Amino acid sequence: MPKQPDPVEIIDFLKSQGALIRLRKSGQVHTLDFSGCEWKPDDQSLRHFDVLQSLEVLNCEKAPLTDAAIESILRHPGLKLMTLSGTGLSAEGIKRLRQNLIGCRIIA
Repeated sequence: MPKQPDPVEIIDFLKSQGALIRLRKSGQVHTLDFSGCEWKPDDQSLRHFDVLQSLEVLNCEKAPLTDAAIESILRHPGLKLMTLSGTGLSAEGIKRLRQNLIGCRIIA
């Protein structure tokens, strides 16, 4: 069965905020990079991205994230690279992410 694309409304919203997005041929988001835009996701807005099916690269550098974002991040078990430097995540929160996302390189 072919993979379904991620919701267009989420992709359009992210693009309108200036996020750098890399899509797979299937229409699923591979890379989501907020480093070059003024708008940064917070704990609440990150939950809206739970529907992204194949996210592998996430750059939330300097985003106002706290440990409340951990559950949303863990919904992306395919993450391979994540940048969380300059966020409000605690050392304990980063440790939890590293323990649960074994194959993911986390820059914090």
